[in-house]
Amino acid sequence: MAKTKQVTILQTSFAKREDTVAYLQEKLPGVRVTFITDDTVLADVRQAGKPTPAVIERTMLYTMAAEKAGADLILFSCSTMGDVAELCQKFSAVPVVRIDAPMAKEAVALGERIALISTLETTQAPSRRLIERLGAEAGKQMQIDKYVQQEAWEALSSGDSGKHNEILLGEIRKLDTMGYDAIVMAQVSMRALLPDLMDVKTPLLCSFYSGLDMVAEKVRAL
Repeated sequence: MAKTKQVTILQTSFAKREDTVAYLQEKLPGVRVTFITDDTVLADVRQAGKPTPAVIERTMLYTMAAEKAGADLILFSCSTMGDVAELCQKFSAVPVVRIDAPMAKEAVALGERIALISTLETTQAPSRRLIERLGAEAGKQMQIDKYVQQEAWEALSSGDSGKHNEILLGEIRKLDTMGYDAIVMAQVSMRALLPDLMDVKTPLLCSFYSGLDMVAEKVRAL
């Protein structure tokens, strides 16, 4: 009898999980989806401005634990930790992937002038490095403009999702008028905005669907 495939998701917040599980199980019937969550990571990274050696070390331990617990693939769902995901892959016998990788490839395919929007400063650098690296591989010199809406993060942290959404919707609609080749929403949580942005003409990229489609493709290939 074939072993049930297991995807383990490393999270930095206790965000809503049901949609992620449902989407993966639709793409991979019977898949087991498990989570390892450390909600202290983002606070530590924000304070230091980047992942500290202690954050990297314990994240590597989580990766090892996920593998020992039977994961066939490990997904880093937080873009802030994208660089750490690539580091952890070097020490893991199973695939370790970052959710924003397909989104970054799509951004490069769409052009060179990109608006990168986030609610955290610490999300910007890993996302920028990934897009720039993929752009260089494609022979492109990427122009990535940074837009950080810290106020939206603070609103969400205080439980005011309405204000969080209002701030980001206004900013994205403004970016839509500025001639970008793509607007990249650097955090997967921004997927909640998509139904209210159907009128946006600029290609609007979010890592939820493309990232989970990548996971499904890789698991099927195992």
